[in-house]
Amino acid sequence: MKNKNLLCSLIVAFLMHFFNSAYAEDLTKEISVSNAWVRAMPPSATNSAAYMIITNNSSKEVVISSVSSDIAGATEIHQMSDTNDIMHMAPIADLHIPAYGKVRLKSGGFHIMLINLKKPTKEGDIVPVTLHFKDGNRVEIDAQVKQQQE
Repeated sequence: MKNKNLLCSLIVAFLMHFFNSAYAEDLTKEISVSNAWVRAMPPSATNSAAYMIITNNSSKEVVISSVSSDIAGATEIHQMSDTNDIMHMAPIADLHIPAYGKVRLKSGGFHIMLINLKKPTKEGDIVPVTLHFKDGNRVEIDAQVKQQQE
């Protein structure tokens, strides 16, 4: 009986791993990132920002719960808002991307803050950025450092 239970447990564990791996592969196929770039900053700057278009080609909403980058001491998703003609910037906990929808990270809206830069962002460099999804999956992208585009 113990062998039968052990065998059933191993089969269930294998199937769970297989389906989780399959979903992770599907997520990277379903999520696409385009026009990813990081703002070039003077060498004395301690912060910069990353912008991109994130497209969800799946039938389910996806949620980005955090972001990371080796170039920064901290990386946060921020949103700009206008209150009484005064612009405010604040971190947000989650970035929701609707099913078959897209979210544009841009100056004056949602964006990724790269805080406490470990090195300057100079034009032409490539900055790795990882999007961490609420379900544990992640998508890694390379963003090129450019001058202001918008």
